[in-house]
Formats: sequence, structure tokens, C-alpha cells
Amino acid sequence: MNQDELFGGLLAIFVLAAIAIGAIVVFGDLSIRPRPKRLPLWQYTHRVIGRDQPFVTSSGSFPANEQRLWELWVESHKPGKLVAVPVEEQAPAPATVPAEGDTDSGDETGADGSPAKPAEQAETRQLRVSRVSRELRSVYPLALVGFNAYFEDYEKSEFPVGLIVRGSDGVAMMTLTADDVVAFDERGRRLWSSRWERLIFSNAHDLLLYNGHTQIRIDDEDQRDLVEALVVKYGRLEQMHFLPGPLRRDTED
Repeated sequence: MNQDELFGGLLAIFVLAAIAIGAIVVFGDLSIRPRPKRLPLWQYTHRVIGRDQPFVTSSGSFPANEQRLWELWVESHKPGKLVAVPVEEQAPAPATVPAEGDTDSGDETGADGSPAKPAEQAETRQLRVSRVSRELRSVYPLALVGFNAYFEDYEKSEFPVGLIVRGSDGVAMMTLTADDVVAFDERGRRLWSSRWERLIFSNAHDLLLYNGHTQIRIDDEDQRDLVEALVVKYGRLEQMHFLPGPLRRDTED
């Protein structure tokens, strides 16, 4: 090998080495560069309390100990923020609505065989968020929660209300006002109470309520649904199901 060939070979090796080092530097820089945060795309389910109070809730459920997702929900649903909420008109008869994601554009027919009218786009209202909350959706084997947001137009509009329920310690009725929730027995004797700002709840197959001193249980009955909806809205969730005895707060502190 003459001197020119040797010099050419060394030059080629040097160029390849320089290219390799440059690639390592470039790709290494990209791998350690901070990536933009990707916020979850919330999917909503619209629900109502009673007859006409709409609120939005996450269609997904998340581990109860996943604090970051809850912080993101709170951040994106701050009190005062406007949210578009569909207005559901009371129809005289139920209408068939295509399932979400159904893109079939074929001809539809009504119950009498006549062509069905095209579905109208749902109207929406801009409502201002007043508060957010969490609720239990599963407790075994893993506690899962959902997130809710409520609106100023309906804040404290549910009260006062009295409901027939069944629960521990002879609970037979509850009254709920803008200030507190009170449980009574069948004779109207006051058994338990809590102001909303102190109320801790855990909703599962039964509804556990804790006022900072004592706990009561509301069983699964028809009117418990409204009690639970209001408790979820105005109380504070703490997972108290399937926990060791002392953590269930069965006795006074």
C-alpha cells in the first residue's frame, strides 16, 4: 500500500468517526431534552341530579391514589371556568339515537316504516364551574375513582330536602340543608349530623358518612341515590371500604 492509499484510508476512517460522534451527540441531546407534557384528553359523561341539574363526570375511572390525574382535573375545571353542557329537552316519546362513534350514514326508518328525520345537533349551554369532586366507582380489588364538576347556576339549589333511608343505628330519615346533613330515627330523634365542610364519605355498596367523630352507614335503597349524589357533590371522598377495623372509624375518637 503506497502512501496516498494509506492517507486516503485514514481520512475515510476519520470522516466516519466524526459522523458517528456527531450522530451520538445529536440523538443524545434529543433523548435528554424535556418533552412537552401531554395532558389527558378527558371524555365526559353528562349526568343529572334530581330532574334538571346537569353536571359533568369523567367517563374513565382512575386509581384512587393517582394524585396527579386529580390535580389535572382540578386544574382544567377551576371554579369560574366556563364549560359547554348539552341541553336535554324532555321529548314526548323516546327517540332512537345512534351509538357514539357510529358513522353509518345509511337511510333510517321510523317505527312506522317512514323515513326518520335527521338528528338535530344538541343545543349547549355555557355553565360556570362552581366545584369539583371525586367519587368511588370500584373498591375491590382496586379502589377506582371518577371525577365530577358542578356549576354555579345550581349551587345549593337542591336544599332543603328530606328523604326516607335505612341505615345503621336505626337511621330512618335524613334532612339535607345548605348547611348540614342530619339523620333521624323513626320517631324523629336526631341520631347524627355533620356540617358539609366536615363531611367525609365513602360510597360503595353502602354509603359511609363520617363527621370527624362518628360514622354512620346508609344502605342501598331507592332514595339513597339522591343522598349519595348530594354527598358526593358537597362532601369529601376518603376511601373507607375494605380497610382494617381501626381505619373504618366505627367508634368515637
